[in-house]
Amino acid sequence: MKNNSKKINYGIIVISLIFVVILIFNFEENKPLESISQTLVRPFASFFSRVGYWFEEKTSIFSDISEVKRENEFLTEDNLKLKFKLSQLQEVEVENEVLRKELNLMEKSDYRTEASLIIGRSLSNDREIVYLDKGSKNGLEKEDPVIVAGGVLVGKITKIYPNSSEVELILDKNNKINAEIQEIETKGIVQGEFGTSVSINMISQTAKVEKGQTVITSGLGNVFPRGLLIGYVKDISTTMDQLFQKASLELPIQFNNLRMVWVIK
Repeated sequence: MKNNSKKINYGIIVISLIFVVILIFNFEENKPLESISQTLVRPFASFFSRVGYWFEEKTSIFSDISEVKRENEFLTEDNLKLKFKLSQLQEVEVENEVLRKELNLMEKSDYRTEASLIIGRSLSNDREIVYLDKGSKNGLEKEDPVIVAGGVLVGKITKIYPNSSEVELILDKNNKINAEIQEIETKGIVQGEFGTSVSINMISQTAKVEKGQTVITSGLGNVFPRGLLIGYVKDISTTMDQLFQKASLELPIQFNNLRMVWVIK
């Protein structure tokens, strides 16, 4: 073991002496040994040169990746801004189209009306109520009928404020409307069911009710003028006591899509 240690020490000393000699004779006056020193040093210089080049290359790649990522983030943000502006333009176009359509239809109506936008809906699960951006300052009053498309019934005002009002839709279970099946001149009561549908009740058993017949406001009760369209007969049934007929109605409008309405003053 001691002999091996001595051999290692001698080897280290010899190698150290060789490097010292090379350094000493590598000056201007020792040019003959320059080639030897270059031969010994060249592999190390080449190795470190390649390592430096590799490191510089990788650093450049990472820098390029970071730059591309930043550019993508800017492009994504700009894209979102453009999408937002496009959605705004589309919204304006939709509102203008709705307004043009409603104005064209209202020109054919004899009612004195006030246009109003729906600005909110009730969060209650058992009520069907919307809120308008017009109120008493605009000449609106409680129980004023609310319509669209020149005469399709939406509901009535139940609460009035200076700059807004609350409308109870015909889908609401509390809203009862005196109605008539137009083709057979038979009276009934229209009422909302579960907030999703509407039916006409209290129809005489002798009335010949058929699918597709038109249901309008009858004018009784002095709340709704006669002739406002409510819907069309869809399914007909008999009440449990066998005294009256009942019919579910197909509505001509989608209440979830309403944006603008007209209040009959």
